[in-house]
Order: sequence, then structure tokens, then C-alpha cells
Amino acid sequence: MCSSPPSLAAPACFTLYSSSPSAPACFTLYSSSLSAPACFTLYSSSLSAPVNKQPSLTMETSSLQISSLYTRCLWGLVLVSLMFCCRKHSFGVEGYLFQGIEDCEYSDSSMTDMVLSWSYVFNKKEVIHYDSKIQKYVGNTACGVKTAEEWNKDKARLAGVLGDLDGYCKHNMELTRSFTTDRKIPPTVRVRSIKPFSFQHQTMLICYVIGFYPREIKVTWLRNGVKVTADVSSSELLSDGDWTYQIHSVPGAHPQSGDSYTCRVEHSTLDEAIEEKWDPTMPGSKRNKIIIGASGIVLGLVIAAAGLIYYKKKATGRILVPSD
Repeated sequence: MCSSPPSLAAPACFTLYSSSPSAPACFTLYSSSLSAPACFTLYSSSLSAPVNKQPSLTMETSSLQISSLYTRCLWGLVLVSLMFCCRKHSFGVEGYLFQGIEDCEYSDSSMTDMVLSWSYVFNKKEVIHYDSKIQKYVGNTACGVKTAEEWNKDKARLAGVLGDLDGYCKHNMELTRSFTTDRKIPPTVRVRSIKPFSFQHQTMLICYVIGFYPREIKVTWLRNGVKVTADVSSSELLSDGDWTYQIHSVPGAHPQSGDSYTCRVEHSTLDEAIEEKWDPTMPGSKRNKIIIGASGIVLGLVIAAAGLIYYKKKATGRILVPSD
């Protein structure tokens, strides 16, 4: 159980008591805006263990999968201390949001440049973060700066967090990279013509390149077999929200009769580039009209032939009778 301090004259962010590694860690927090100290009992052996708190205190935490016991203990300490150090008003029934975000970033398959970052966010504002590049905590607020100074003095804490670089980041990336960062999805390429609303503007071509991963891609235009270099514009690389991307490209010149345009796409998933051709002498709308017209003519001929055959069969069965 947490015992009340003999005096509340000197408020502190938190006081940590721990009789043994297996015993629950007890946090006693003092605040001039609270009528009594808030008592928390946090069990470090399990993330699902209950946290005892005063009924008037509302708290939300994010759910994380942490690999090491040290990090779980650290998470409890950070959760309690930062929430009380950084709050400006007493807690009410509306509650507050505290988040812990662990990022693992790397750029090559060997993961030799793996970077670990721990961020602690209170009500959407980052308070403090750990950067494995400098192997230190960095404060983002006044409270975070003070906390970072204390945590950076604790060599055991720094070593424990840095250990997550191998125990958490690299270990889990080996398990998930085949269906996340290392997956390969080839692009789909389509060339379409559009007619601007203004009659003063000519028809434009657009090359749609969609649904590809990784994001690195090269899109070029060919006009009559020659690469177009002037006035080619492309959209920004757009995320589809499912770990795939799309990009749109427009050639600078307007298509003219007799020209042939090709959208060429190069991507790491392709053995050879995709070349989607477009012939402006036969726009899609005109081609569709021709197909519809030809279909109508054929249908009319079929109906006419059927009518003629029916008429001849009827005429063959008749007998002519001379009139008086």
C-alpha cells in the first residue's frame, strides 16, 4: 500500500518506492490542486495487470507490445510521472490522452542504419522523446526538458532503452518485413484523354500510374518514339492509404493528328518497362462512336435479312387464282 507523506509542503512530480524487483512499484504523486496525493500501484510483471487509481482521475493509454521487462517498467514510470508533471489543470471527468509511440526506421535490408525513437505525447503534444542516434532523451516542453535531464543521468535506463534497438526493432522487423517494407506490387498504367471545359483548350493526355510499392518510380513520355523533355508535369506521389502509391503525368504538348504518344513506366517490380501507347488520331470517344455505329448497321442488316427470308417463305406457299 502507498502511505501518505508526512508533509505536503514541497510538491514533487513523483516519488518511486520499490522494496524488491518482484514487488509492485508504488508511485505517490503530490499536487497543490489535489486535496490528497494520488496513489498508484503498478505491477511490472504484466501489461494487463490492474492499475489502482483514485476514482476522480481519468486516464487513457495506448496499447503497446513491448518486448522487454525493463521497457514495461519504464512505460509505467513514464505514464505516471509525465501525466502529472505536464498537466496544467486538475483532472476532471473529461479525461486526458497519453500516448507512447515507438518508431523503428531503416533504409537498407541489412538494417545497419536502424534508428529507434521513443516519443511520449500528452494531449497530442510531444513532451519528450528518445533518439538512438545520440542515445539520449530530448525534452520538447519545459517539463520534458527537466525530465530528460534526470533520465539522461541514469545509465541503466539509457542502456535498457538502447537494448530495444536489437531486442524489439530488429527482431520484429525480421518477422514482418516480408509482408510490409519488402513486399513488391507492380503498377497499373492507363493513358486517357480529357477535354477541358473551355472550348479554347485542346485535348490533354494523362498517364495514370496506380497501385504500386515501393514508392520509387520513373515515368516518362515518348512522342513518335522520342522522349518528351519539355513541359512535362507530374503530380506529387500520392498515398492510397493501403501502403500503395499512385502518380499522374501530363506531357507538355497537346496531342496532334498523326502523332503517337507512349507513357513509359519503370519500377523495381518490373523486369522491363511498361509502355502504354495512345494514338490521338483515334480518341476513345470517337472509337466508341464508330463501334456503336458499326454495331447498329450490322444489327439492321440482320433484321432486314430475317424479314426478307420470312417474306419469301410466305410467298412460296401461295396459289394464284385468275380473276374473271
